[in-house]
Amino acid sequence: MSAAREDAALLPGQSPVVSSPSPVGSGEPSKWRALTRGRGLKKLLPVVSVLIFLTIWQIVGARINPILLATPSAVGQAFVDINREGLLWPAFSRAMEVLVVGLGIAGVAGIAIGVLMGRSDTAYRTLNPYVAFFQATPLIALTPLVVIWFGIGFQSEVAVTVLLAVWSVIINTSEGVRNTPESLLDMARIYHASERSVIRQIALPHAIPYMFAGLRIALAKGMIGVIIAEMDVSLKGLGGLVEDFGNSFQTARLLAAIITSSCVGVIGTIVLELVRRRVAPWAGRSKAKTQA
Repeated sequence: MSAAREDAALLPGQSPVVSSPSPVGSGEPSKWRALTRGRGLKKLLPVVSVLIFLTIWQIVGARINPILLATPSAVGQAFVDINREGLLWPAFSRAMEVLVVGLGIAGVAGIAIGVLMGRSDTAYRTLNPYVAFFQATPLIALTPLVVIWFGIGFQSEVAVTVLLAVWSVIINTSEGVRNTPESLLDMARIYHASERSVIRQIALPHAIPYMFAGLRIALAKGMIGVIIAEMDVSLKGLGGLVEDFGNSFQTARLLAAIITSSCVGVIGTIVLELVRRRVAPWAGRSKAKTQA
């Protein structure tokens, strides 16, 4: 009925106009270009933000006393000078050595104690007050006691690193083991699995995301321990350079040493992530509740 009315409304000799349907997906190329452009901008945002930060730092630093704040160009030149003088690489390698040894000891000890606390209620109730106490204690205050025990040198630096790093590994590993699904533990009981099998095949795989989360936190705290130990105990390594340049008001060299120490932590994080991908590539997709 409506079609007949429309035909009647046409003038004599006028043919009906048929609207052609728009091609399917005609807007997809523009949407794809917009999406690609948005992703490209997101990838460029970190670079742009760093460039803006360095530009502002350069402008502000050029108008301030260089003792108070050195410019990025001065810091870069100081980095080259320290490296040319042969001070930077030995300090960098020593800090890496202390960090690797200290974090390795903290990781092994922390995982072992965390598994014990996670699988045994008696161990958890016995050790948890001490773990909570040391986790909340400003352990840097114990540095003089560490020097008395281990003397001045490499051992005391490693001890300070372990003292700061181990507690995060213990707490996160314990939480990961204790949060193992009961359905898996019930299945293990049905098949009469031994305690060693339960730990090796059920508890540890489930706790791996928690372990690596704890190790990442321990890495940051361990790096703080390395620098503090080198500043207060041995006056060697990057901490020794920070102490020397700070006392002599060489701000550009001081910032260069601080940035180098941050690079040590970044390298440690990259290595830890590579190990995680090698050992448990699925752990990165798991959501673990981290405990600092």
